[in-house]
Amino acid sequence: MRIEANLFYLLFFIFFSCQPNNKSMISENNAIVFKDSSGNILSEADLSNVTGNVNYEIKADQYVNSKARSLHDEARSFGQSGKYDLAINRLEQAMQIQPNWAYPIYDLAFTYLLKGDYRNALKYYIQTDSVEPKGFFTAKTAIYALEGEKAGKFPKGMYLSYLQIEWADDTNKKLEIAKAITEKFPGFAPAWKEIAILTDDRQEKHTAIEHGLSLKADSETKGILLINRALALNENGKKEQAIQVLGSYIFSPDATTGNTELAKFTLKSIAK
Repeated sequence: MRIEANLFYLLFFIFFSCQPNNKSMISENNAIVFKDSSGNILSEADLSNVTGNVNYEIKADQYVNSKARSLHDEARSFGQSGKYDLAINRLEQAMQIQPNWAYPIYDLAFTYLLKGDYRNALKYYIQTDSVEPKGFFTAKTAIYALEGEKAGKFPKGMYLSYLQIEWADDTNKKLEIAKAITEKFPGFAPAWKEIAILTDDRQEKHTAIEHGLSLKADSETKGILLINRALALNENGKKEQAIQVLGSYIFSPDATTGNTELAKFTLKSIAK
């Protein structure tokens, strides 16, 4: 079973969880990088240790039962061999032992996706999101796509087709697939995100970012687009605007764990 842990390969992925402290204590010798009208502050100290990475498999506040972990590992082995029914069986057992562990739920959703069972895939991506509401890998993007398929907004199999971008061997092929999706389904926001990440053409990147943000995108996709908007602004000499975009996103209620850490790492790089 292929676990798409690096679907957002573009920028620094597999992450370390970190959420911003809304009201940081700033010393006289610690420069403020960002401050908004609500009093939210980010200082150099707040950003000093960020890495841009979140490891979803390791959470300091969660003990993972050894039997559940063993079943999960066994399921992944079955899935990678194409033995999806056996993988499902082991994942369900792991979930029974530790229902608050998102990893086997997420993998169960992905296994059903590979089987073409989009109804159950959506069911378990939603369950993953319930267990980890601040984001877990690409669960929010999966829900966006599969709910769109269910509603008739996107064709059946859209999300699985979209995943071909990651599975492609080289950047040009990835970009080709992303462009093909946007040409046929311009309302599919995640594909615009991929173009923004992959293209070297500044105008094409700008168009992809702004078009993607004009759509009602899932919070994972929106966050990556905003981070790319900030990077583009900085490249165009608009550093302060870039900082405002990143700081505002970091403190926004829909910022995911992964994107928050990535935005903070980007802000740290820009603010130097």
